[in-house]
Amino acid sequence: MPLIQSAKAYANNAVAYVAWTVNQSIPDCLGFEITRIYTDGTERVLAAWVAFEGQSNPDWLPETTSVWPVQKFTWRDLTVRQRRDEASLRPADPVVKYRIRPVVRLRDGLQPVPAPEKVNYTGTPLPLGYLDEGIETASVTVTGDFGEVQAAFNSGILSTQWLSRAMEKALGHVPTKDDLKAEIVKVDSPIRSYLAGDLPTLMQSLFNRLKDGGELFLALYELTDPMLRQFIVNHAPKVHLILSNTSLDKKTGEWDTENDPARTEMHSAGLAEMHDRMFNNNGHIGHNKFAVYVDKDGKPQAVLSGSTNWTENGLCAQSNNCYVAEKPELAAQFLQYWNDLRDDTGHFEQPDPTSAPTRNVQGAEMRNTNAEALPALPLSTGALRLWRSPNTRQANKPSTSPALPPDLNEVYGLIRNAKQAVFFAVFLPSVKGATSIIQEAIDMGRKDTTLLVYGAISSPTAMPNYISPQDRANGGGEDTGDEQDAHYQPSLFEESGVHIVRANALNSGDITGNFERELLSAGNAIIHDKILVIDPLSPDDCVVVTGSHNLGYKASYANDDNLVIVRRNPALAQAYMVHVLDLYEHYRFRGVQAELKHDGKRPWSGFLRTDASWQNCSSLEAPSLARYLGSN
Repeated sequence: MPLIQSAKAYANNAVAYVAWTVNQSIPDCLGFEITRIYTDGTERVLAAWVAFEGQSNPDWLPETTSVWPVQKFTWRDLTVRQRRDEASLRPADPVVKYRIRPVVRLRDGLQPVPAPEKVNYTGTPLPLGYLDEGIETASVTVTGDFGEVQAAFNSGILSTQWLSRAMEKALGHVPTKDDLKAEIVKVDSPIRSYLAGDLPTLMQSLFNRLKDGGELFLALYELTDPMLRQFIVNHAPKVHLILSNTSLDKKTGEWDTENDPARTEMHSAGLAEMHDRMFNNNGHIGHNKFAVYVDKDGKPQAVLSGSTNWTENGLCAQSNNCYVAEKPELAAQFLQYWNDLRDDTGHFEQPDPTSAPTRNVQGAEMRNTNAEALPALPLSTGALRLWRSPNTRQANKPSTSPALPPDLNEVYGLIRNAKQAVFFAVFLPSVKGATSIIQEAIDMGRKDTTLLVYGAISSPTAMPNYISPQDRANGGGEDTGDEQDAHYQPSLFEESGVHIVRANALNSGDITGNFERELLSAGNAIIHDKILVIDPLSPDDCVVVTGSHNLGYKASYANDDNLVIVRRNPALAQAYMVHVLDLYEHYRFRGVQAELKHDGKRPWSGFLRTDASWQNCSSLEAPSLARYLGSN
């Protein structure tokens, strides 16, 4: 009888994710060899970098899982698109499956695991043997094509060993944030292309349609990326642009300093239409990032939206997603929203100069229009609904007892009906996650301890166990008298089936094994996605929520934003789930190291164990997650 009971694979355009189940711990097991198998029969054993105890990989050169097996029950195939020997991507849309085989120390009667002729590490090799033939998953397509919806996820995680070492090799020194900023603004940089993945291609696709006639209607929050700016300039007579303001420069006290160069350029580029939507205050932002393609006959045909700002950071230095929906009815709804934004802007005070503050807020007419639920639109698989914000009567979220906004009322109802699992990835919907989908998901996890809740958060202030300096001063946190504890920022929140991690990086104080210090960010946001996924394995109950909306009350009360709710499209839901789990698992290892350091405990050694005890503490993911994802 096979030792692995079942195994399944999932994928989006960038990453494949494999999970498998066992009935009980496997005696003497040192982990699993994982092999990617293409439809033509080509096999590639997945790469591995973490050596066994007693060995060392100081140059961070790859071996394979035949040499350093996986000591987990889930695994991300990060190299299915991203190469590690150079900064380039493998071709899109491969169809692959995976074989997972348990291995132990080689002994009589076992088939030997093939060993490389030459090793790239120091220390004595550990001969391994197969315990059985293993198990293969069904095939999965590594794609962003989901019928009427195409979705792309970038590779904008900066805290990786590959990026740190690749840039150090190219620069001759440990890379800094400034080094990274200089690199990703270069349109021809392989590092930029590697991090941005398929996002630029998807965003450019709407501009490519203009050769057949038609026009583009853009509503943007930020516009700094040189490539995207050039796309607009190259098609200026066919582009209608609403450009909002960027935030306050605290050094100069001026608004919109980031967008100002692009704003000046766009005004002189000969656009079909240009509107400056200037809030220039702390209460409200024009947070949209969408584009509508209208064909030569004046009919809306497709829309692009998601979390990706039109900046080099948005493309490369944050985790982000973007979708294009080939749905004329949805494009028409977005175009009407664009028109409403334009008309609402007509009532705004125009700052002079544009860096001056104003008290502009969205008008009542647009708010009332946005509060009305638009009809759900059928897809070939499932259906979707668009919500536009702001959609509350009040222009600002009350500090106490705010009413649930109409868009989040539907989203919260979906969370409350979750049957198996909730996944999310968010930036900063609110402090401590209150009045946002974070708190709602936690509350559901507390009520139903069988519900799996997995989340990744960018800012420590959004963590539910965050304690602000003010709270500490008022007795809201434990006073240990430790200066370090006074600046503690939680990296993990775990309670029953709820598992939440914030973005983190290995720094000089908590690196381990052969790992090196990493970059964390090139700006404010690290995880910039706004994603909620519910019951992704259920064809009838699966839900994806995505868009520019931060998934908290403030966005509904105060921001120009959009979100779409896609129901009963399991392939799309699983693609978004893979993205969330990619973030969760990447940052959880780093979060565990940070928490152990803070608690004065010994962190993970950075090396694989040489006995089967890893199964007793194998919890970079909970076993229940592997059972949920890996069961057939």
